[in-house]
Amino acid sequence: MTKETFALLCAAFVVLVALLVWLGIRGRRRRQRDILEPLGWLEGAAAAAGPVLVVDALYVATTRAGDPYDRIFAHGLGFRGRTQLAIDADGVQLLADRRELRIPAARIRAVERATWTIDRVVEPGGIIVIAHELGADVDTYLRVIGDDAPAFEALSSLVHRTTTTPAGEGTTR
Repeated sequence: MTKETFALLCAAFVVLVALLVWLGIRGRRRRQRDILEPLGWLEGAAAAAGPVLVVDALYVATTRAGDPYDRIFAHGLGFRGRTQLAIDADGVQLLADRRELRIPAARIRAVERATWTIDRVVEPGGIIVIAHELGADVDTYLRVIGDDAPAFEALSSLVHRTTTTPAGEGTTR
């Protein structure tokens, strides 16, 4: 095999891999087309009164409800990072590295504890799961830095029914 043939085969392989990646991303976007754009940061009435609680946290993932392996990538939700979690009477706001989003209290179905999600395993109950609606039912996983009891209580007060799942396997449906 000549150097030119080898270089041509390598270039064809790189193009094939790039095409497969592009097709995979396009397919995932098509499957997640039902996910709505998250609401932006609210500077209105509740923000003027001030949040009930602000804590530093890690945004772990947003997945389809009940499926902690199906990460949502739509609208920039697929990237982990540090966030500030601001909880007020009207909902939750996340000021993440790449994204600002708001989850209104009316869209929150449940607040739970979990031990694992798609790429994170922690001590039992170390992840807070906010089950909410974003066009489709989704679960947002957060890991509060430090004591998470005040954040869990404040989030729980936003919903009528709170479920605790110590093992993390059965998130809200």
